[in-house]
Amino acid sequence: MTATHHILLVDQNPDQLQELNDSLLSAGFRVQTASSGEEALQILEKLRIDLVLCDLRTAGRAGLTLGEQLQHDYPGIARILIVNQSVLPEALEATAQGAFGILAPPFDRAHLIDTVRAAIDTAHQRRDQRWRSRIIGRSAVMEHLLDQARRVAVSDVNLIISGPEGSGKALLAEAIHLASRRSQGPLEVLDCSNLPEQMLESELFGHLRGAFTGARGDHRGLLSRCHGGTLVLKEPCDLSPMLQSKLLSALQTGRFRPLGGEHDEALDLRLIATSQRNLEHAMLGGELNEALYYQLSVVSLEMPSLQERAEDIPLLARHFLTDAARDQQRRVRNLSPGAIHLLGLSAWPGNVGQLKSVIEQVVGESASPVVSESLVAQALDNQERVIPSFNEARAEFERRYLIKLLQITEGNVTHAARIAQRNRTDLYKLLGKHDLEPARFKVRRGRRRPAASTSKRTGTTN
Repeated sequence: MTATHHILLVDQNPDQLQELNDSLLSAGFRVQTASSGEEALQILEKLRIDLVLCDLRTAGRAGLTLGEQLQHDYPGIARILIVNQSVLPEALEATAQGAFGILAPPFDRAHLIDTVRAAIDTAHQRRDQRWRSRIIGRSAVMEHLLDQARRVAVSDVNLIISGPEGSGKALLAEAIHLASRRSQGPLEVLDCSNLPEQMLESELFGHLRGAFTGARGDHRGLLSRCHGGTLVLKEPCDLSPMLQSKLLSALQTGRFRPLGGEHDEALDLRLIATSQRNLEHAMLGGELNEALYYQLSVVSLEMPSLQERAEDIPLLARHFLTDAARDQQRRVRNLSPGAIHLLGLSAWPGNVGQLKSVIEQVVGESASPVVSESLVAQALDNQERVIPSFNEARAEFERRYLIKLLQITEGNVTHAARIAQRNRTDLYKLLGKHDLEPARFKVRRGRRRPAASTSKRTGTTN
């Protein structure tokens, strides 16, 4: 296990450097050594390092110590500081700023190895969660979705993320990118609804000077700029049939040609399509090229509405409040219980994006460190606030119960009916009543595609 961990040792004392090097090599670690901070930074630019063990006083760049430089430029790399007893207070301060721990000579080999292993394990645990750090929520529906997303991320397949406006589709796409082997590559987003056809074609494929009127220089398109990374395509139905066909050809052949170019370029990216619409329905209705749909929909995920994850509202609200107070430089620290309760009763047709907007408004208007219920009520005056009737509450309970069933069974209606102790016909009627499609809860892998889409795929090779 330790054979895959790569350690960088930095020390100006050659005898000490050799002693540490020998101890770590004998424990099965891969080790690089450097006698200066500058040499260490050059190594870090070329190699993937799991841990840096360096002298506290090692110089970095721009007046920083190497430890400070690492904290700024390489926060994901674990750090252990070598100190002398005489500078222990400074070492403790550095530890408080992010270093895992300190070591002082003479070195006990067993303690050295235990400290190194603990530092690497801790760093890996932090990295394991960092991919999802921008997605706020711990509800069962979100945990299930993020579990699916993590499994999808490592497979490197193309996918579709659907969900209502403001639900956080772009954040989920970013999280999948960060959890994938492409995390060190570029991440780009193209909104297909914002540009005319010629500009979309140029933005996707790029162009050479003189390719069309106004093309005064070469332009690298997103298919080129995202080489080795991820391209998020928002609302692909808004691409013209010609562009859909051209994009399909690039995905099938693994090659594309810039406008005005004479040579093809290799395509190596992951494509994530996001949409407010049901893209399968759009495909069946002729708005999305069928073969392109199957190229994109190797896996489909759906972001829930905020109402479907209502238990996340307090967590989201407090997160947005902290951000807004910092950005607006306001001394607002919390929401009153009444304010939280009122937020929970709201319909939120604009989902998470609308909640964020409301919180930013009340932070800007609050005269107290604690946002009051009345201030939230005022901000929600133009929103639809719902206190449901008994029948409405029962219907909402039914819908959430059915959603949970489908999540647990990943869309298997037979299994869901068995759990609910209902026959399949009754369950299908209930699903139809609440406009719930079992297919949206399935992780679809290896799905059969039309013959036209069985050519070579790109952006999905390991």
